[in-house]
Amino acid sequence: MHVKCLFCCHNDLYRPTKVTDIHISKFSAFSRAPDLKKFCLTHLTNIQPDFVIVSGDLTDAKYADKRGSKQFIEEWKLYQRTVNDCKQAYDTKWYDIKGNHDAFDVPGDFDKRNLFRKYSEQGWTHPSSYSFTHVKPYGNYTVIAMDAAPIPGPRRPFNFFGYVNKERRTKLQDLSQQAMNSSNMTLWFGHYTTSLIVDAEESNVRNLMKDAAYYLCGHLHTLNGLLTRMYTRHNTGTIELELGDWRDNRLYRVLAIDNDMLSFTDVKYGEWPVVLITNPKDALFTSSKEPTYRMKNSTYIRILVFSTAKIQSVDVHIDDKWIGLAHHVRGPLYALKWNPASYLHGLHTIKVKVQDSVNILKTVKQDFSLDGTVTSFSFLARMVLTNNIYYFTQCIFWMLILIYIVLLLMLRLLQNIQVMFIQGQNVITRNVGHFINIWLLRLWLVTKIKSLYWLFTLFTLYVAIGPWFIADVLEGEVGVLFVWGLYVKGTLLPGCLAYLYGTFHIVLFNIPLLLMTGYIIHYTRQMSQKHHIPRFHKLKHIYIPFLSLVIINTLIAITEFPAAYGSKAMILGPVRTGSIFLSFVAYHLAQKHALAIPAFHKVEKD
Repeated sequence: MHVKCLFCCHNDLYRPTKVTDIHISKFSAFSRAPDLKKFCLTHLTNIQPDFVIVSGDLTDAKYADKRGSKQFIEEWKLYQRTVNDCKQAYDTKWYDIKGNHDAFDVPGDFDKRNLFRKYSEQGWTHPSSYSFTHVKPYGNYTVIAMDAAPIPGPRRPFNFFGYVNKERRTKLQDLSQQAMNSSNMTLWFGHYTTSLIVDAEESNVRNLMKDAAYYLCGHLHTLNGLLTRMYTRHNTGTIELELGDWRDNRLYRVLAIDNDMLSFTDVKYGEWPVVLITNPKDALFTSSKEPTYRMKNSTYIRILVFSTAKIQSVDVHIDDKWIGLAHHVRGPLYALKWNPASYLHGLHTIKVKVQDSVNILKTVKQDFSLDGTVTSFSFLARMVLTNNIYYFTQCIFWMLILIYIVLLLMLRLLQNIQVMFIQGQNVITRNVGHFINIWLLRLWLVTKIKSLYWLFTLFTLYVAIGPWFIADVLEGEVGVLFVWGLYVKGTLLPGCLAYLYGTFHIVLFNIPLLLMTGYIIHYTRQMSQKHHIPRFHKLKHIYIPFLSLVIINTLIAITEFPAAYGSKAMILGPVRTGSIFLSFVAYHLAQKHALAIPAFHKVEKD
């Protein structure tokens, strides 16, 4: 039965499909490319999208140990063959963009090591950002592909954050302006979430895409399953939609623009049927950039149903009341007449039950509103996607540095530590106070040894301002890493991930070593007053804790950066490698000068 109706028989349904983070690898998980080919044969031929978007990390570009990285031509040739096979199975446009893995060890967009340019679908024509417009009888729809992969692209791990330099920013502004003047709707897609992109203008990359209705991305891999629905709305009105990966989860996204309103569903490869309600659209994704007022004037509920089996029934319920059976219109489109005037106020819930000829039942439900009422995105998704993680990691790092140095300075200037002691009023507060007082004393003792005070202060300042290592961050290209940036090939890339590494270094080394040194001084002073020290007492209290700290940091020093950038990163690594030597210097100075500080017998004997 074919239904003729407003919002029903009109063929103004525009259907893209999206995948991301394929990670084709020559060393592991060899099913990624074959499964993608099967997806094209069994899914794309059924869904028949207007085009396919692939938002980066086309290849894995990592060695078998997962630490070293480079572009492997075998991976890129396999990606190219897979795309060609997909296009033979279903002839459609294929739009891809670089991810951070596609830029590992890539000196420049036009360098021979940039295999994206030679083997991707769009790389030869569009080595960086680009746009395309699909012209339909009912309107023009522009999609802007944003390339934020750092160029030059260092080997992992220091390109986890995206970077839009001035040249790329100017190009994206031009593309956005062109789209605004000629399109019903503008979509952006890219690899990185906006929270992980640094803008060269120290602005916010979200301002670049302020005219876009939606931004489609990947990169975060559902945070290892923690966030399978990672969506949010920015202050500019743009809605950001992260998609889980193909690599581990075999996820893909079906989108539909119905009368200039976008709906989508994220689906696991192999699951049928696929159901997408396009009218009324999900209230969670109500957008000021879409003509949502049209829903109030619509006469039909519209549903897209894709299946490998014959569809037996499409039942529709609203607010737990059965409305009727949706009728097949054409292709995947089903429709059911409704009266939107009955749902003009507040939130309502539409539920669709689809049953096919092999008795698979699929139920989909979503909230909708006709008066602009919206539902809230998850708190964690908003935290991950709306924050500027680059600035956040900067603030945490510099706050730690400031607290560390100011605390040492205050203790250094303090002549009598007892003025800072906490006096408890009951058993609990006295015990807590005693614990705090003992550690204040131990830190104060460290600052009273001049050489130790300057050792800890200057090394912490060095972590903040000095080079961490000098190494081949690209093959054959020496780079210098500072916490605030990576200098390579005459370009300074923002520090980004280095701030996170710096924070961990302060927390896992500087602070533990400071506490350990204070404990050693205090222990030495206490033991000097005893006539008999139990056997193995010093082994338990000093040697084992101290050597544990040294061993852990030694393992980090010889396995972390050297595995990614070679032994040069260890030999010329003042921060990681220097920490090992610093530990022994601190231990020596603590033992040498522990007894030279005036005693506070009451506290120390406690």
